[in-house]
Amino acid sequence: MALDAPITPEARAEAELHIADHALGEADRIARLSRVREFVLGAQDGLLVPLGVVTGMAAANPSRALIVVAGLAEAVAGAVAMGSGSYLASEAEERLYLAEIEEEHQEIVDHPARETAELALVLEQEGLPRDQAEQVAVGLAANPNVFLRTKVQKELGLSPDVGGAAFGDAIVVGGTYLGAAIIPLWPYLLPVSLGVALALSLACTLVALFTLGIVKGRIARMNLLFSGAQVAVVGSISAGLGFLIGRIVSNVAG
Repeated sequence: MALDAPITPEARAEAELHIADHALGEADRIARLSRVREFVLGAQDGLLVPLGVVTGMAAANPSRALIVVAGLAEAVAGAVAMGSGSYLASEAEERLYLAEIEEEHQEIVDHPARETAELALVLEQEGLPRDQAEQVAVGLAANPNVFLRTKVQKELGLSPDVGGAAFGDAIVVGGTYLGAAIIPLWPYLLPVSLGVALALSLACTLVALFTLGIVKGRIARMNLLFSGAQVAVVGSISAGLGFLIGRIVSNVAG
């Protein structure tokens, strides 16, 4: 069937099945991927920052209780900071997008002919012949809701369904951060020497970072081993800097 041929009943029926089985779920799939992104962000920071803190503390050779208290305090404070920061950033972004959409809606109300002509020009720039572009634009303008959604997508590059994700993103980021922070901290709760606890903390955290890098690589369609190694190297640098700072402070204070 040629692309410019009329839509046959068979093609329409096939399209309806495809939408029911696949296309309508795309928005949900993209939303889940967005939440996975927030999960990766929270987990990565939840592993890296507490690792640097407890490693630096261990290098200074304080009491075990001091390391645990410092680690827990950082984990809670970091989770609150990450969660609230994510919420405020997402809320500000959503408000900006909603304001842009409302402004576009008002322009359609105030200048319908101009806005229809603008959409026709956009469609023409995308490859439609002038007469077809104008015909499509006029046809869409006959339905205000469809016209606004099309204008928002084509001209603003935004989703017309923006909004409502700020609180969920904040919970995912903050909760994941707090959960991930336990990994570099829990070995210091064991009845072992500080040296053994430090080694366990480093090993467990680097394994978790490598695994997180693989997840990150799968989402971004990167080489999985490269992505895992990349995140693990960043974690190693964080731990090394924390240990170095702890040693320097310990020597200067001592």
